[in-house]
Amino acid sequence: MAGIAPTEDSDARQRRDWSPVAPSWERKPDQKDLWRRVATMPALALNRVELELLGTVAGLSTLIIGTGDGLAPLALAALGARVVVADASSSLLDVLLVRTQVLGLNIEYRQLAASEFDQLPDAGFRYVYAAHLAPRTEHLDLLYRQAARLLEPGGRLVVTEYHPVRRIWKPEPGALRAAVSYFERRRERRETDGADSYVPGGELARFDFQWTVADRVFYATAAGLRLAALEEVGEVRQDWEVPNMKGLPEQLVLAADRPEA
Repeated sequence: MAGIAPTEDSDARQRRDWSPVAPSWERKPDQKDLWRRVATMPALALNRVELELLGTVAGLSTLIIGTGDGLAPLALAALGARVVVADASSSLLDVLLVRTQVLGLNIEYRQLAASEFDQLPDAGFRYVYAAHLAPRTEHLDLLYRQAARLLEPGGRLVVTEYHPVRRIWKPEPGALRAAVSYFERRRERRETDGADSYVPGGELARFDFQWTVADRVFYATAAGLRLAALEEVGEVRQDWEVPNMKGLPEQLVLAADRPEA
């Protein structure tokens, strides 16, 4: 497929040993101007694994589900992708719109709730990118089915998540102690901010959702996508994490392709 470069076996082995997360993942609260630099330094927003899996995006239609922190849309637009961002939050889209104008980038915005995703065209995108959606997604299978519908034949879905193995520990210093089972997929929410209402199947009022690595692979393949990569990225302890999880993977990156025929 155009825009996706094959990865040499030696490079792939090295990548699976260890790869750092993007600097935006580790940024401090006072780094408020990171978005101004991401247009000239896309690696501030996208880690090396994501950049390799996306390959050459210039001129290619790319759907980003959810604004997130707004850095990935700016980075991909700066790389030349024809970016469409779909999010139900008008306030988040407004912030991204202003930043896009300041940086002189072109991004199309669609304010869409989960129930309105059918307004997006079938087979309309070469890439679909989503980051950190799973905890707000009650029906993860819908996310992958939507991606399979929206991708053109040969298109690629790239999903990045905070690694699910880091979500099970008690928020306390010292030795790690499990707060919940890794396999407990439905959990009462501690906070309800409503910021992620764009997620297909999201039930935001009461629950977070814990999907295992195997769940992600299963739903991607069940949607008719072909798994292209499953990578674990980073291993350090972040400042905002209370327990010391150094040595555990920080992010999970999944890539899956819609078959050509």
